[in-house]
Amino acid sequence: MQKYKGLKIGVIGCGYWATNIIKTLESLGLKNIFIFDKDILKINLIKKKFNFIKISKNINTLLDLNLDCYFLITPASTHFKIAKKIIKSRKDVFIEKPATLNSTDIKELINISSKNKNILMSGYIYNFNVYINYIKKIIKKNVLGKIKYMYLERCNLGPIRNDTSCIWDLASHDISTSFYLLEKKPVIKNIQVYNFLKKNKYDISNITLDFNKVKVEIKSSWLSPEKTRKLIIIGEKKMLQFDEIANGNKVKIYNKYATYYPDILKKYSKKFFTPSANIKIGKTFEPKIKFSPPLEDEIKHFLNSVINRKKPLTDGNYAKNIIEIIENIEKKII
Repeated sequence: MQKYKGLKIGVIGCGYWATNIIKTLESLGLKNIFIFDKDILKINLIKKKFNFIKISKNINTLLDLNLDCYFLITPASTHFKIAKKIIKSRKDVFIEKPATLNSTDIKELINISSKNKNILMSGYIYNFNVYINYIKKIIKKNVLGKIKYMYLERCNLGPIRNDTSCIWDLASHDISTSFYLLEKKPVIKNIQVYNFLKKNKYDISNITLDFNKVKVEIKSSWLSPEKTRKLIIIGEKKMLQFDEIANGNKVKIYNKYATYYPDILKKYSKKFFTPSANIKIGKTFEPKIKFSPPLEDEIKHFLNSVINRKKPLTDGNYAKNIIEIIENIEKKII
């Protein structure tokens, strides 16, 4: 923690998520924090929670300070304009996802940050989730066998964004997780969307992707009576479930699978033999995974990138990949 103590941090945007970020920065021993938000009410509320923070009158005043890096936590539609101003000032910046709402804008930010040698990181928190990283390791070790199918569900009642859809806000997490786990860009197979509250701002989406023959279904909704955060993986050998809001062990590996024996199918005619799947049911394994707060790990990763001048895991190019996938998804919407 000591290595972060002298850092001076700027936070632009003082909503719910910025509160979590400032709280995490404080837990890391950081109190040289300067904030700005156009909404005075938000500033006053966050100042009551963290009396050590210092308030800036505007973004230009904040940028004129000799700060080490900035966290941009404003609505997604404002990210490009503000981030461009930060990067042009030769400052390092963490932008909460989505970094921009189109690939043209993120490419411009990448080019400017590359030219100015700035750190540009986008906030895809599940890349820093200990459970997701455990799952990534066992996929690489072939514990589940060849992956056939993944199902991801993210539902809740709100928060409902005014400037973007549930695809950019919710599904983007699961698109990023799928991309991170499978390490390939997908082909878009099917997309269903429903907008009940606002035209062209989708409240519910069902997306089907193909990651090199791995079928992935992603369900997202901010109009749901219950909160769900699930990932199910079907492998040729075993199945896995990650339930983020479950009590106790959140990851379960089921020694279950079903298969047909190809030799039998070839040998006998269907007129004389009706094949049935062989179902194996074994013990369920619940690995003990030491919890580490993903937001803290994400922020530490950014601060280490700033200190060591190293490319972050979710840099501008990573953000560009996710944004391009979402753009391709939107092209399929009728």
